[in-house]
Amino acid sequence: MLTVRPAKAGDVDALDALQREIYREGVAFVGDGPPSPAAMERRLRFSDPRASLDVVALRGGDLVGWLELNRHPPQRLHHVAVLTLAVAERARRTGVGRRLMEAAYAWCADVGVRKISLDVRAGNVAAIALYRSEGFVLEGREHAQVRVAGGFEDNLIMGKWLG
Repeated sequence: MLTVRPAKAGDVDALDALQREIYREGVAFVGDGPPSPAAMERRLRFSDPRASLDVVALRGGDLVGWLELNRHPPQRLHHVAVLTLAVAERARRTGVGRRLMEAAYAWCADVGVRKISLDVRAGNVAAIALYRSEGFVLEGREHAQVRVAGGFEDNLIMGKWLG
């Protein structure tokens, strides 16, 4: 059974392990590594629940997915939230990403976010397929934006207007 719930400070070690797993794969995130566990814990303890959302997906006691949404601080951009999503390899194609997205849509409706925006590496075919199936459209392409082994990869900007 899959449970999706708000992330809490006690999830930090499992979140760190999930993010490190995703970084090791080398095809999804663009950073050099996850935030420190201390930074993650501060975020989970002190973030404004109307400005950001962190949810996790658990199968049994195993943390298999995480979603983060962050609103833009300026009021002129406050209707937009930026999405980050990660699903453990062992749980992909089992509905985890969609369940996390459902939680995102509910939060957006509650706080008045009208658009979700995201960045996805052009080679992350599975993520792009998920986002397209959820109604996201390509809004832009940053050519050779991400340095990868042996060259560069494009970054795609996708967005979805809500209800």
